[in-house]
Amino acid sequence: MAKFFLSNPLKTKCNALFLLLILQTTHVAYANQYISELKLLNYTDSYGNVSLRNAKNLTLPDPMLVTGNLDLENSRIQRLPKKLTVTGSLNLAYSDVTELPRILNVGGHINLAHSKITYLTNGLQVKSDLSLMGTKLTTLPPYLYVGGNLYLANTAIKELSTFLVVEGNVYLGGAPVQSIPEKATIRGNIYQ
Repeated sequence: MAKFFLSNPLKTKCNALFLLLILQTTHVAYANQYISELKLLNYTDSYGNVSLRNAKNLTLPDPMLVTGNLDLENSRIQRLPKKLTVTGSLNLAYSDVTELPRILNVGGHINLAHSKITYLTNGLQVKSDLSLMGTKLTTLPPYLYVGGNLYLANTAIKELSTFLVVEGNVYLGGAPVQSIPEKATIRGNIYQ
């Protein structure tokens, strides 16, 4: 058999080309995975904060765990991972994100100011402040919990949601809120 390979250079070239093709496609699959992880590491500081401000439309890993703050301000990222955990705060101000993940755990505040958010999930729980200033939202989801202040300035929200709980203040800032449901709990003040 060894004599056959030595005497048939065309078959040897075909076998070598086939082997090279297999190695190349395998290498590309591993290289893309490695490059995406490396890119994410390049945007992570020593405290676990990830900053992708002004980033183009990237695909984030799913699930994603950030052991600090996640800053996507002014990014063109449109879709967040289905499962996202951020031990610090989540900044989506001026971003192209239209909705939050179904499985979202954020240890700090969530800033959605002037983002393209159109929908908040029912029962959303924010441990600190929630800023919806300048968004196109017209309603708040039922059972929304905000552990800090709720900022609604320059939104089209006309009514606070049923069973809303806000541990801090609510800042309306011109939002056309006309009524507050009886079952809403606001521990701070409401400011126009």
